[in-house]
Amino acid sequence: MRIVGLSLYQVDLPLHEGSYNWSGGKSVQVFDSTVVRLTTDTGLEGFGEVCPLGPVYLPSYAEGARTGMIALAPDLLGLDPRQPDVVNRAMDAALKGHPYVKSAIDLACWDILGKATGLPVSELLGGRTGPDFVLYRAISQQAPEEMASRVGEYRREGYRRFQLKVGADVETDIERIRAVAAQLKKGDILIADANTGWLPHEALRVARGVRDVDVYIEQPCDSYEECLGVRRRIDHPFVLDESVDSLHALVRAHADHAADVVNLKISKLGGLTRARQARDLCVSCRRPSADRWRLPPFQSGRPRAG
Repeated sequence: MRIVGLSLYQVDLPLHEGSYNWSGGKSVQVFDSTVVRLTTDTGLEGFGEVCPLGPVYLPSYAEGARTGMIALAPDLLGLDPRQPDVVNRAMDAALKGHPYVKSAIDLACWDILGKATGLPVSELLGGRTGPDFVLYRAISQQAPEEMASRVGEYRREGYRRFQLKVGADVETDIERIRAVAAQLKKGDILIADANTGWLPHEALRVARGVRDVDVYIEQPCDSYEECLGVRRRIDHPFVLDESVDSLHALVRAHADHAADVVNLKISKLGGLTRARQARDLCVSCRRPSADRWRLPPFQSGRPRAG
């Protein structure tokens, strides 16, 4: 089986709630998504998608994804899409970096592999460990009382894990966390995600202001070093997101005990192939008695007592 063609499709995805707001005044009203179709000489087709959160969140943007995929297309022709590791090596040789460009192509290869074998991709990635996959719901940055009012609505939709968008001024963020926490019920999980929006001293002030609140602190500062400094001075469970963009970064974070949890995003890592490697590394880094430890089901990372 060989790749004989690549097609790209641009799709606008308007937000149901009108806009999505996070730290630094950043917001988006319409997601610019790119769908890629790989065709093969056997007639099998595979589809993948990449949808950056605008050009101001991570080093990625929709037009760049499409331009990069067009540049990669000649190097993909003739490759066997059922060999995603080979395809990834070819993409890395043709284009240094830009993992978000390669993500949708990698996804399309896994789609073809699943169709060729007659197996769902979840089976090819190691198999499902349960009947369901627990998701979290992000709460867009608004006034504290508006954010708190969303909890009941989202819980009725089935969510029990809430990622609160903070990263603004300290006093308001403390109010946001406390207002939302007051709406939680037993079994709910709260994450305060600053999306790199605080300076270290601001992150420390927020942590002290919510010292009595059961909340995860996620990616408070821009750099890994700043986040590590905050992590070492607070008691809250800690999440890294933007700083974990490669296997190297994940190994470093584990060695430094820089987080209890990491967010693994497919496009940030470059596709399912890299995300699978990162997932397996997280599992391997857990203690031998991992069955005695509990992590939020929607994330992977260093275990913490449950």
